[in-house]
Amino acid sequence: MRLETAGLPTVLVATGELRPLADRTAVDLGLPDLRVVYVQHPIGGVDQATIEGRADGAVDEVLALLTG
Repeated sequence: MRLETAGLPTVLVATGELRPLADRTAVDLGLPDLRVVYVQHPIGGVDQATIEGRADGAVDEVLALLTG
């Protein structure tokens, strides 16, 4: 979020489980329009292939938010 406040467009990637926390934190930091992509929870404690699959599934949405 520091990069975003410095003027560098960013996309936060978080799990859907953390959506309420991410939304509240963005508002609290004065970034109510923060671009966020939510991936399946959890991302900790899962194998590399699972993480890569979730990341691959989020790439198009991240790019769209950064370039759209």
